[in-house]
Amino acid sequence: MKKRIVITGMGIVSPLGIGINENWERYLSGISGIKEFEIEGMESTTYAGKVSDDELETFIPDAKKDKIDRFTSFALVAAKMALDDAKINDGFDKEKIGVFIGSAFSGLNIIEKQIKILYADGPRRIHPLLMQNNLTNAPSGEIAIEFGLKGPNIGFSCGACSGSYSILQAFNTMQHHDVDAMVAGGTEAPLYPRVYEELRHKGLFHTNSPGLTRASCPFDIDRKGFVLSEGAGVVVLETLSSAEKRGAEVYGELVGFGASYGNNDYTHQKNPGFYSKVFCIKQALASASIDTSSVDYINASGISGIQEDREESEVIESVFGEGIRKIPVSSIKGSFGCSIGTSGAIDVIFSLLSLGKKILPQTNNLENIDPKCSSLFILKKPDSKSVNTILSNNFDYAGNNVSLVFKSL
Repeated sequence: MKKRIVITGMGIVSPLGIGINENWERYLSGISGIKEFEIEGMESTTYAGKVSDDELETFIPDAKKDKIDRFTSFALVAAKMALDDAKINDGFDKEKIGVFIGSAFSGLNIIEKQIKILYADGPRRIHPLLMQNNLTNAPSGEIAIEFGLKGPNIGFSCGACSGSYSILQAFNTMQHHDVDAMVAGGTEAPLYPRVYEELRHKGLFHTNSPGLTRASCPFDIDRKGFVLSEGAGVVVLETLSSAEKRGAEVYGELVGFGASYGNNDYTHQKNPGFYSKVFCIKQALASASIDTSSVDYINASGISGIQEDREESEVIESVFGEGIRKIPVSSIKGSFGCSIGTSGAIDVIFSLLSLGKKILPQTNNLENIDPKCSSLFILKKPDSKSVNTILSNNFDYAGNNVSLVFKSL
């Protein structure tokens, strides 16, 4: 018998702030977390969504500050908030709570620092925890250690879908194993020269932006590419029976998912990436046992990429047909930027908040819709609306795709 899986806790660390309510309220107010940013080793100033060091410092235990990487710090803070929010306490069997956390770039912070030390002072001065802190599963391991969680523990790395894929796999694990709850999401700290240069060479990173206030403007005709950011998004998934037994607050139920891969080189009008995204959404709807008419809102991937936003618009229109003109669509990347492995997890959190608060978030910084995206009903301002079913898309520029379907109880 298929288990019903719900979300009972959530936590965010982002350029907009730390905490669910702070992020939600600032986003709806149109505030952007994107600032001018200087990166050591790069000649020009760029834009980025950077987490406040001063704010983060107050959440990290003193014993951890010099022992874990930045991306692990983000995950640890977000996980604590999610567990506190879910009110997971000592009454739980910790052997039945697992942790899945995703990241595309893992421990870049410690790598960058230790490379400098290596060349300046030699290999004997390298930090003894270098390898441990650089591993993709460092955040999931640290969370498990900190909170005594002894269930399944995996670190996933699949590009910008790392966070959403971790949530998907947490759902699958709960369906097939004796697990009561899972802590799942994504974390990323990619603001380093190597990442910027890679994205710039691929033509994905923004250049000649229309200005700081609109550096990230999904679906807008003036968008120039996505803005890199950092942070973490973590949720607690729990069986509905467990949540009901203890009277827990439920944000929503995860009822279906789709996952696919199709490498995109944008050399053809309809390339493998297009069809893989179409398949991903259709798979999610089929998994949830619903058709397109049941979807009330779409939280788009919408990274402010020149080709990516256009393709997603075409993909959504291909799946939903004429009905898409009645379904509200928005992307939250205008304020958050693209935090790679974290972005899908934060999208999930905002989707779930939309269900509970009965408000659909707007697409910040959208002024003039790209004609090639105009088939979509894209929200420019918050929409007070009660919805029952939400589709959350997370499409990676390198080919991975995840679509998740959530319902209110």
